Amino acid sequence: PLAITPYAEEIVRSLEKVYAKKGVLCEFEIDPAARFHGDQGDLMELFGNLLENAFKWAKRRVVLTAQPIGGGRRAGLAFSVEDDGPGIPDDKVEHLLQRGVRGDERVQGHGIGLSIVQDIVKAYRGELHVDRSPTLGGARFAVTLASR
Repeated sequence: PLAITPYAEEIVRSLEKVYAKKGVLCEFEIDPAARFHGDQGDLMELFGNLLENAFKWAKRRVVLTAQPIGGGRRAGLAFSVEDDGPGIPDDKVEHLLQRGVRGDERVQGHGIGLSIVQDIVKAYRGELHVDRSPTLGGARFAVTLASR
């Protein structure tokens, strides 16, 4: 089981350098008991893609939350990445999750990050939900990975 905070901090440090001119503040609300039961590379892909999108679209703020869920032999994990950017209209969510689709052609990217996230979440028998952040107003990507 991998602790969440060290990996999230590593990714955010890199993104703060890439997006230094924007001055985005990333806040963590991570339960110390939260763990990812899986491959380190998968965890880095999940957080890397979701946090990079949040930094890319945020005006000033990104929030990463994570907490353990369920019981069983090992707890599951619920986490979300939210930003204060323009958000994603409900009718565009399904389209954006397709491989090669980009939210805005003027913004750098290849359009594969969210499809990679979706593939990893499915591989762990989890769920990905995309909606509007109730607190920040931008996009919220919420992932639930069930306990076993």
